[in-house]
Amino acid sequence: MVDDVSPSLRPVFQMVDATIHRLSKSRFANDPIVEHRYSAITSIVSSAYKRHGKIIEQAIAAILRSAPHLQVWDDPLFEVSEAAERLASAETTALGATLPYGTGAPVRTLQVDLLVYNSATHQLGAYECKRGAGVHDSGKIRSMLRDMRCLRMLIRSYGEGRGLEVEETDARMIFYYGLCSISEPWPLKGKDIDAHFGVPVQEGVENVNSYFRSRLNELLASI
Repeated sequence: MVDDVSPSLRPVFQMVDATIHRLSKSRFANDPIVEHRYSAITSIVSSAYKRHGKIIEQAIAAILRSAPHLQVWDDPLFEVSEAAERLASAETTALGATLPYGTGAPVRTLQVDLLVYNSATHQLGAYECKRGAGVHDSGKIRSMLRDMRCLRMLIRSYGEGRGLEVEETDARMIFYYGLCSISEPWPLKGKDIDAHFGVPVQEGVENVNSYFRSRLNELLASI
C-alpha cells in the first residue's frame, strides 16, 4: 500500500490490497474455447468489476466521514412498510408522500449503502451506490425505482426516530461513472458528487481507483 495515503482513506486502500490478494489466490474453471491464461484473465477482470462497486462506496463513505459536520453510516436492514411498498408503485404519489418508519412488521428490508446527515443544514440523505459503467435490465430498473421511492417516503421518519432534527430529505442512487439506469430525480453522477455533498469527494475516490487499477494491472500482467 502507498505510504502517503490520507488517514481517512487508509482502510479503503487496505481493502484494495485485500481484494487483489483474494483475486490472486482464486482458482477459476478453464473455458474450453480459450487458453488457460485468457480464461483466468477474463474471470479475474469480471470479479474485479463486481468488487469495484463496493470499493467506490467505501471510498465515498470514508471521505464524507472525515467532514466534521456530517454523520455517515449504512443500514443493511432498512425496513419497508406495507404502506410504502404499496405506494411505491405510483411514482407521483411516492414523490410527495411521507410515511412513518418502523410501524408494524416490515414486508421486506433494504440494504442502504450510505446515510448522510448534515448537522449544519439538517438534511438527511439515503444513497445506493453503483459503478454506473453498464446498463441494467428492465427488471432491475423496476426494483431500483421501487427502492428509491420507498426510501424517499420513509427517510424523514427514520431519521427522526434516531433523534435527528430533519428539515430536508433526499434519496439518490449514485452512478459513479455516469451511465444511469434510472431517470431524474434519482441519479447522482460522480462528476456532481462534490457539489451535492459540499465536500471534495471525487479526487479521493479517483486516487483509490488509480491504485486499484495499478494493482489489478500488475496482477493481470503476472498471469
